[in-house]
Amino acid sequence: MIKIGLNGFGRVGRTIARIILKSNDCQLNVINELDPDIGNLAYLLKYDSICGRFSEKVIVAKDKNALVCNDKIIPIYSSDKSELVPWEKHDIDILIDATGVKENVLSARKLIGRGIPKVIVTHSSDEVDFTMVMGVNEDKYIPNKHHVVSSSICDVSAIAPTLFEINRLWTIENCFITTLHPWLAYQNLLDGTVSSISSPGHFWKDYSLGRNSVLSLIPKDTTAGTATLKVLPELNGKLDAISFRVPTNIVSASDMTILVKNSVSTDDLNSHFRKMSIEKEDIFELQEESLVSIDHRGTTKSAIIDAQRIKVLNGKMIKMIVWYDNEWGYGSKVIDIARIISKKSGEVYG
Repeated sequence: MIKIGLNGFGRVGRTIARIILKSNDCQLNVINELDPDIGNLAYLLKYDSICGRFSEKVIVAKDKNALVCNDKIIPIYSSDKSELVPWEKHDIDILIDATGVKENVLSARKLIGRGIPKVIVTHSSDEVDFTMVMGVNEDKYIPNKHHVVSSSICDVSAIAPTLFEINRLWTIENCFITTLHPWLAYQNLLDGTVSSISSPGHFWKDYSLGRNSVLSLIPKDTTAGTATLKVLPELNGKLDAISFRVPTNIVSASDMTILVKNSVSTDDLNSHFRKMSIEKEDIFELQEESLVSIDHRGTTKSAIIDAQRIKVLNGKMIKMIVWYDNEWGYGSKVIDIARIISKKSGEVYG
């Protein structure tokens, strides 16, 4: 079993916890979450408005210091700093940091020095040894060199493998991406100032980001472009992106406009990604039915290519849409990365 510690029990952390607890090759040994109310943490693991009711039994331990899932005791800490948690006491192979807090990335070095073998960071960071995206660069992972690893961001998990395949066969000259991402917890439910956004340390100055998140499409700058370039540096100077926060709960989409050097057709693209959905079935799916975003909730795939939306202009300009579950799909890729890092294999069941 791959023994995992989890730092952060928000949307991403709880999704990853569910994936681990339903897997046949991973074990959740310890959790650190800033909120000390373990009863509330157990409640949120059991009942989720997006994922639904958890199928496994979850209770609070008698001593009130742990969760119990299917008789497995999972100790809970509530420290605001990862380095203050005695992770090494719980015999973990990998620590997954799902807090998004830069200080916890920096402190990961200290944890490696204390005997924690590997740390995975669930956002894009310049402070890591390596950024891994499944279907792009997992073969470049060096075990004795890469100890703190970023799993990038949900958008890149879908964008990068798609662009990797297109660039490999048709050579990308320029690409612009518009990401459509469901609203997030830090956004306002009612109009407010930008400073009222509950994202500590945020740097946004655009007043529109303080607006009601469930009534409007809100344009926003995105790190999806720069984060993609960390794993596809060959596209440097050829790629840019913008984003919209959209009033839906789950499942994102990337609308891609790609200019390629080598001639391509719609049939070429559909044929290739149909092939990839077999050869790289953990990464790709070719959607050939008339589906909408919610139909992809709960997918473990990195990128669902919408066959009906692929268009090619003059043999060089590609327009395509890629769907991805920004929680369960992304969390599944984080666990796949954990499997590679720990040199073990298996399958996550959602």
